[in-house]
Amino acid sequence: MRPKARSIAVFAVCLCLLGVVAWQVWDWLPPPLPAASTVAASTPKAHQYVRTPFIDDWDQAPLTDMNAHAALNPGVAFLEGPTHRRLVALTFDDGPSPYTPALLDVLKKYHVHATFFWIGKHVQEYDTVARRALAEGHTLGNHTFTHPDMSGTSSDFWWDEQIGLTQDIFQRVIGKRPVLFRPPYGKIDDAQIKELNQHGLKTILWSIDTQDWNKNRWLFGSHHIERWIQQYIHEEAIILMHDGGGHRDQTVAAVDAVIPWLQKAGYQFVTVDQLLGIKEVYQ
Repeated sequence: MRPKARSIAVFAVCLCLLGVVAWQVWDWLPPPLPAASTVAASTPKAHQYVRTPFIDDWDQAPLTDMNAHAALNPGVAFLEGPTHRRLVALTFDDGPSPYTPALLDVLKKYHVHATFFWIGKHVQEYDTVARRALAEGHTLGNHTFTHPDMSGTSSDFWWDEQIGLTQDIFQRVIGKRPVLFRPPYGKIDDAQIKELNQHGLKTILWSIDTQDWNKNRWLFGSHHIERWIQQYIHEEAIILMHDGGGHRDQTVAAVDAVIPWLQKAGYQFVTVDQLLGIKEVYQ
């Protein structure tokens, strides 16, 4: 290679490396705080929808289905809060687990209450953790007994063997039955939503999926989870995270980092029942 050509090649490589470094530096800089909505806080939202994108080849409910559930079942199925108040609800699925106590410690440090959608078999195993979460002011919800895809199944399965069974477990462990339910993977039929309502249960989905079920596996996973929330945050968001179902140390670290950022942005943390105005959260 001629000296001039070699110099050009070296310059090009250095330029690319500088670009990568600059991008990394920019990505790690704290993002600007989000501006408040220009819509009056009490103004009802025209419709509810999921803000985060769908990821192909993962077992998730299509966003169009989730959006339709909220539209077709007003007051029964929810993706987010109904107005534009500067509120946010943190929710955690698949626990309790060995990671839940550390998460409860973080929430306690910031005086934040969250909503936990828990699996019945884990509530049995970690009954002390469940009672601690209730005693510390968090809201507990039903997330089935073993985390199956319920869509298209009969009520003999999804109620008798999953949701109803988990209601009985909650009754034994905490003395109460939740009225909030979250379907695994967000997958549920409209007929099931209506039947659940007859049982006294509200279906709670989400408007922000942090995708921590994927990003916990990444290098600097907590940073990516934090950035995902910061990118898509909006008034009265319901944020999906997980305290069980895998390694959740990165989620715990992300929560510890993002709470003070959201507080600086003027957000107040509430439980899902507080966000939606549901007065009786247990049966």
